[in-house]
Amino acid sequence: MDDSDEEFLTGSNSPASRLSSAVPEALPKDGVSARTRSRGRNGEISDLKGANGYAWEDEYQRSWDIVKDDESGSGSFEAMVQTIIENRKKKIMKNPSTPFQRGIIRTLVIAIDGSLAMAEKDLRPTRLSLTLNHLQEFVVEFFDQNPISQLGIVLMRNGVANLVSEVSGSPQYHIDKLRQLKARQHNKFEPKGDPSLQNTLEMARSLLKFNFGTTSNNTKNSKEILIVFGSLFTSDPGDIHKTIDSLVKDNIKVSVIGLSAQVAICQEMVNKTNNEPRNSSSKHYGVIMNESHFKELLMECVTPLPLTEKEEKMEESKGVPIIKMGFPSKLQPTLTSSIGNTDFTVEFPQLNASHPTQGSDESKDVVEVNSNLPQSSTSIIGYQCPQCKSKVCNLPTICPVCGLMLILSTHLARSYHHLVPLAPYKEIPVSPSYESEYCFGCQLKFPKGVKEGTSQSVIESMTSSRYQCIKCKQDFCINCDVFVHETLHNCPGCENS
Repeated sequence: MDDSDEEFLTGSNSPASRLSSAVPEALPKDGVSARTRSRGRNGEISDLKGANGYAWEDEYQRSWDIVKDDESGSGSFEAMVQTIIENRKKKIMKNPSTPFQRGIIRTLVIAIDGSLAMAEKDLRPTRLSLTLNHLQEFVVEFFDQNPISQLGIVLMRNGVANLVSEVSGSPQYHIDKLRQLKARQHNKFEPKGDPSLQNTLEMARSLLKFNFGTTSNNTKNSKEILIVFGSLFTSDPGDIHKTIDSLVKDNIKVSVIGLSAQVAICQEMVNKTNNEPRNSSSKHYGVIMNESHFKELLMECVTPLPLTEKEEKMEESKGVPIIKMGFPSKLQPTLTSSIGNTDFTVEFPQLNASHPTQGSDESKDVVEVNSNLPQSSTSIIGYQCPQCKSKVCNLPTICPVCGLMLILSTHLARSYHHLVPLAPYKEIPVSPSYESEYCFGCQLKFPKGVKEGTSQSVIESMTSSRYQCIKCKQDFCINCDVFVHETLHNCPGCENS
């Protein structure tokens, strides 16, 4: 009999064992299955947990039993998961504390690949659907961190560039356009054809070059293009290298997020527009590894890009740029007066300069800020330009009449933290006791210190879950650390003192 054809041995009290013991000569002493069984000290087959099977079956019968506490109780599965979560948050929270000169007035055009390659399902449900979902979150975060900036969206599909939303400073306008695109992607805007980088770059360049109305304002804003590229090639009608040279001449910077692999023409375009050495790895060109990495690369584009030494020298030669801005006053379209016991509401006609009188249908879709009054043609809250006295309905924006940039003081304050970022908190090492017991921000109770006599290897794998401000010496948890550096941008301990 062949080695692999021998009988399976069970327990000593089972009928199968009594039958097999009656004919011991028929079984080989050193078969394949006999060699793979786990044996005890006396050479007997082990009966670990009653399995009495192969060695790997006995060892990994219940894999969750492997995760156990060590002697000090600090290496539990819960502590391990907590350490992984904190390491993940620390990786996401990249806070450069060095103050750089940045262009906080940004104009960003997002180019989305809508070719046939975006119908792949390696990203669920499809590449295009996931991209549109992440872009909606990106638009909200972008305008929250860059309130005096503007954004536009272009879709490259079937060899041409389609305008999804014009350059505007209203986040709701872009979110509505992305939702419309997502709702109609299965019929009118389904992924189709080949992408054309040249046509898309030319359209984005035209949007960026004439976005502020006047030539003086056009030279003081940072012009950027973000391309979400899922294909491995581009189908262009002309020479794309001339288009790249035009982008360099107009000081337009390009960033690329690849969904498949790195493409040579995209690498060359990123290196040229960002003044980097040729064929060198760039932080402005990333290829995703998974869905969470895709979101990380997208959110990294929220922070304004620092100016290069070449750009700083050019600005020094021209002098410090002075940007003219206006802080408009709020207008009330109605006035209530009382005569006797009767209240009268007087409505004044208001002309709105934000609504264009000519142009494409896309430019006429302006999102309006409505008041609590019943919606009518005159119940729209307005803001009066201090220079030409014309009325606009949303801020921040550029006055359509005189070209003055209209913002609020809060918009300027929210953009200042990019120039002077908050210093990162220092992680407190693991020790048996600490000075603080609760988080200064959320009053969450910190975990206790390690026990005396804990080995150094265990301590190195643990985290104290405490992060201390260098100035005020207050302790914060990892969630407050992320919130302070990514959203609040002010230390509560320093502000309280």
